[in-house]
This record gives sequence, structure tokens and C-alpha cells, in this order.
Amino acid sequence: MPVTARVKVDSKNRLIVRKLTLDGVWSLTPGHDLKFRVLGSDGELSGKTLIFTGNIENVKGDSISFRIRDYQSVLGIRSGSIRLTGRWKADKYNRLTFQVSKAKSRYDTLTFQGKWEVGKNNEIIYRYSKTHLKTKKREARTLVFSGYWDIEKSRLTYRIERSSDSYFSFKAALRIKAVTAGKRKLEYTVGVRYVKERVYRKTRETVTIYGKWKVDRDLKVSFDVVYSGGKRKKIGFGVERIFKDDISLKFFLADKRGASLGLSVEFAKVFRNDAEFFLALERAGIEYSIIGGIKVRF
Repeated sequence: MPVTARVKVDSKNRLIVRKLTLDGVWSLTPGHDLKFRVLGSDGELSGKTLIFTGNIENVKGDSISFRIRDYQSVLGIRSGSIRLTGRWKADKYNRLTFQVSKAKSRYDTLTFQGKWEVGKNNEIIYRYSKTHLKTKKREARTLVFSGYWDIEKSRLTYRIERSSDSYFSFKAALRIKAVTAGKRKLEYTVGVRYVKERVYRKTRETVTIYGKWKVDRDLKVSFDVVYSGGKRKKIGFGVERIFKDDISLKFFLADKRGASLGLSVEFAKVFRNDAEFFLALERAGIEYSIIGGIKVRF
């Protein structure tokens, strides 16, 4: 995405303001300011790097907005906002990134070097601090991403609300592979490479998603998650197989593509008073029977 700038030029003791469009590369500084390296310009800005100092004021599924606090005198910008469009992704180190849209399907990457966490409302929260150049005071800042969770084999995916292209897909490993329906949380271990005090560090964080296990009469299993504002979204699962005993059903789960998750959930006393359901199970005289389109092992 090119930037359009107002440049002040002193010509014959007169101040002339002209507009020009600059091509270049966007990135994010370690201090979370916006950087633009000018490319392909024949003017005075060719090869220069412009720093837009300020705060990130808004994140959406297809954009990020910066409020400029200090200005670049060469551009004549004193205040205002810069909005970049694109998509959110996670990189190979499980860090948050924003890919800035450019022409011909190209993009620049803004990399958020710090750690992220999952909040009490099952949302992704990114915290960072800013140091004011004039006062030297540090200010805590927080970005909250609205969306919902999905689960795939060896990955946790957070899909940004109101966007089909923006999602964070993290490499992750289950902490507990066999749970009961009364355990109202899913726990994963996620490795993150991040920067602290200008040094790259690695950590293995526990990501916990809170919800409620459900199974319906068609033997469809879901995990009902509540997000901020009371919004609910179900994580749906496929079922590889089911084990039955006198008081419970144990489901071995798959993702939506049918890949095994290595996760099982046990529902104790489920359908205990449903005579028709259990009669159907007891009448099965072979090792596998199709109940609701699912293989059930007896």
C-alpha cells in the first residue's frame, strides 16, 4: 500500500505544499510505532525511512489503525490517523502479524514481537508498553481481538470476527487428551518466540478455552464457548468411534476434516433414561453398527 504525503518545499523564500505518492515497505518497530521505508522515488525522500510515532487505536478483521502523536517535519504531518488494510495471520513462531495489502497480491508484514494471552472471555489479548519520548513515561497498552476458536489437528485456530481471510492458526499440543464432560475447559500448550528487553526468548504457554461439552440425540459432540457480550459459538467435532458401557459413552473426536485430534470426552449417564436409544444399541449384534451415521463400538 503506497502512502500519500504532503511535502513542504522552500522555493525562492516561498513555502509550497505539494502532494506526492510514495511506494515503499511497511513494518512495525520494536516500540510498536509504524515504519515506512521509501522505495522507487526520485525525490528527496528516496531511500529514507519514515517513523510515524503514536498508538495503535483500533484493530479489525481487515485493518489496523494508528493515531499519530508526533510528526515527521519533512511530510508536514502533525497529527491524524493512518489506516492500513490487509489480514491477520500467525507466523511460524506463533506470533501475531498483520499483512498489509499491496498491489499484485503482495503484502508487507507488521510483526507483533511480544506475547499474547487468552482472556477470561476466551478472546485473544495482546499487551505492550509505549515510552513517551518527551516525558520518558511508560504507558501500558492493550489490543483485544474479537473472534472465536476452532480446533484442527495439532493446531488451535482463532478466526477474527467479520473476516474470512483473517485468522491466527497456532501450532499447539493437547495437555490432557482424555476428559469428562464435567471438565469445562480445553487446555493446549503453545510455544511462542517473543522479544523481551530486546532479546529473543522462547516460552511454552498454556492456552485455556472455557466452555461446556454437549452431545445431542444424533451423537453430535460440541464444545459451547461463551465470548464477550454473552455471545456463544460452538466448536463442532467429528467422531471417530464411540465406546459404551453401562453408564457412559466415550467419544473419540476428530476435526471437521476427519483428522484424529487425539482427544476423547466421556459423558457419564448420558441418555440413561432414553430407553429407545439404549434399545437400539443393545439390538446391534455385530462389532460395529451405524447409529446416526457414526460407528459405535460395543
